[in-house]
Amino acid sequence: MDKIKKYVERFFSSTKKKSGYGMSFSEMEHGVEEVLRTSDANGAFKVITTFFNFGYAKGYRAAMAEMKKGGAAE
Repeated sequence: MDKIKKYVERFFSSTKKKSGYGMSFSEMEHGVEEVLRTSDANGAFKVITTFFNFGYAKGYRAAMAEMKKGGAAE
């Protein structure tokens, strides 16, 4: 989890998140419910948002890499 947190911190230290790509309340609500059902409630929200931000960062970087290649799909 520490590696993921550091990856997210590094990414957002140089890249601003586009506001249109946030997590909706219903997505957060569902995610929190799922985590609370299966694990300890402490830090559940933080875990969910960290994973969301990790996915955002990975997707952003993948899109940038595709654009650099010219967008050609394999």
